[in-house]
Amino acid sequence: MRKENDIRLRIDMLQGQSKTIAEMLVKALAERNTISINEYSTRLANIRDRIEELLWVLNKKDAPSNLLLEVYTIKVPGKKEVSLTMGQILEKLKTGELTMNDLQADVSDKVRKAALHSKKI
Repeated sequence: MRKENDIRLRIDMLQGQSKTIAEMLVKALAERNTISINEYSTRLANIRDRIEELLWVLNKKDAPSNLLLEVYTIKVPGKKEVSLTMGQILEKLKTGELTMNDLQADVSDKVRKAALHSKKI
């Protein structure tokens, strides 16, 4: 039981790191800094791989929670672009802070898929 809690804490920590790195990646993209873009992209990929490994250890590799961990950069009305996880996007849609029209086509398709998976749970 303790190991499971440790793994969950590790996943939470990695999610926090990925959100911060995603925000730094957005800045690097705006500045067109290719060196930083490559570095941050590699870091995000490594963190995602580690999260998937930890989820696999928890026997949840195929769980729909994987969808909720994905990070997207979207433009929130009245604000600049922000990096949000799929779970955060779903929450903002529920509270009315976002609408499906605010999302890019590819992101809205993934939101629909994640919403369907989360309803099955």
